[in-house]
Amino acid sequence: MQTNELITAILNKKPILIIDDEPKIISLIQKYFEKSGISTAQIVTAHDGQEALLKLKNQEIGLVIADIVMPKKSGLEVLKELKSRAKTKKIPFVIISGNLQAEVVKQAVILGAKNIISKPFNYDLFMERIFRALGDLAV
Repeated sequence: MQTNELITAILNKKPILIIDDEPKIISLIQKYFEKSGISTAQIVTAHDGQEALLKLKNQEIGLVIADIVMPKKSGLEVLKELKSRAKTKKIPFVIISGNLQAEVVKQAVILGAKNIISKPFNYDLFMERIFRALGDLAV
């Protein structure tokens, strides 16, 4: 089974939440998932952390991908809040950022991020990191 098929099987039609204040990045990630066979209907987007937390209250999400630097609430703040709630603490969380500093990476790992992707990224790297982040769910 290919990585794309495994990702689709692991998520089992659960929505993917993409949080980024850059529409181009959201669009790129959507295209990557579409290329891997995941329906656009399965993708939920938010342009800041506050909007993301509202969307997380109202639906079951299978994966969260979030930028670190965003208005209203950062990706790390969303991660911290998600991991503190019983209902959402097991959702795999992937951080993406164009400016990864050692302290931010350390904090993301401590808070429970499953993987970190540095911008810019390509399709193969992105999908491989997503697959690794979902690895615990495959067992």
